[in-house]
Amino acid sequence: MKIFNLPDLGEGLPDAEIHEWYVKVGDTIKIDEPLVSMETAKAVVEVPSPFDGVIGKLYGHVGDVIDTGEPLVEFDSDEAEATPSSASSNDGATVAGKIEVGETILKESATGVTPTSTASNTISALPIARALARQLNIDLSKINGSGPQGQITAEDVKAHAPQSQEKISVHLNNPEAIRGARRTMAKMMAASHAEVAPVTLVDNADIYAWPEKTDITARIIRAISVASHTEPALNGWYDGQSNARELSSTVNLGIAMDSVDGLFVPVIQGANDLDPKQIRETVNLYKQQVKDRTIAPENLKDPSITLSNFGMFAGRYANPIVVPPMIAIIGTGKIYTEVVYRDSNIENHRMIPISITFDHRAATGGETSRFLGAMIADLEKPE
Repeated sequence: MKIFNLPDLGEGLPDAEIHEWYVKVGDTIKIDEPLVSMETAKAVVEVPSPFDGVIGKLYGHVGDVIDTGEPLVEFDSDEAEATPSSASSNDGATVAGKIEVGETILKESATGVTPTSTASNTISALPIARALARQLNIDLSKINGSGPQGQITAEDVKAHAPQSQEKISVHLNNPEAIRGARRTMAKMMAASHAEVAPVTLVDNADIYAWPEKTDITARIIRAISVASHTEPALNGWYDGQSNARELSSTVNLGIAMDSVDGLFVPVIQGANDLDPKQIRETVNLYKQQVKDRTIAPENLKDPSITLSNFGMFAGRYANPIVVPPMIAIIGTGKIYTEVVYRDSNIENHRMIPISITFDHRAATGGETSRFLGAMIADLEKPE
């Protein structure tokens, strides 16, 4: 018997939801054949089998959420073996096309975290359990793990957390479980509320000089790129644990897209190097892929700043939510007409409302004001 644990799927997330099983108990499967598809943060990822063998047990049904490192499939064959090309070596690393072996145990030491094959003198804990323990200031050495081979799970850590407040009981008449992209969104919003020190600035850009049929989204993205060059402080990431930030010279722009399945944020890599035509082609491609649920996981990773163009639906100003570790998010509202006094004349001008929320731990109000001013200056150019 051999147990295959859910590997790190390369998304940096602590769990995934079972989307579809490709096997059932009793099936014989070969290495690299599709085993199951798992839904992570807004993407569906196929997980190949790391072994030749017979399926003995499936740990979960469609819709169940499995923690990274928890059992996923049990193989009946004692001779089940993984090959170096498909399964992981014993280094515990996970990259595309490489699966982490479930028996790998991470050993804490003074020099970091290293893999070992035995559990003696080690603290064996899932990544989400370690993160939660750091957040709650709980000593993992005082917890007895309930997971496989004594691994400490998030539930073990929660059981040791001080009960500082009474839980709110909510009674729903027709409850519907939040799954997939909506579940991920809910967790990210909770993380933002718990971690970020948000401040929002708002202003308008006067676009009366724009020629007809100007690509609004492309112009907004260009303005974000210009502002990121003028004031780099908002384009990057902040680590609250170490109180350190990393600014990016490249604008990897996450662009929020609404769908019936929830919110998706595909990333336009190197947006600062793209012309308006390339930006439009990329945005259109991502819209179709989000609609079809075919967007690749790598196109949802590591944005350095985010744009929410909510004004295409309704709303003038907003308080956009910064998702850590990013420092800032820009929201653009519904274009409207305003009466202005210009050159001794009263004129009707079109305006774009802009809202910027930033994490005040990583950026100052002055830096954000300069960023916003640079955006407005670029948007107000005729071309």
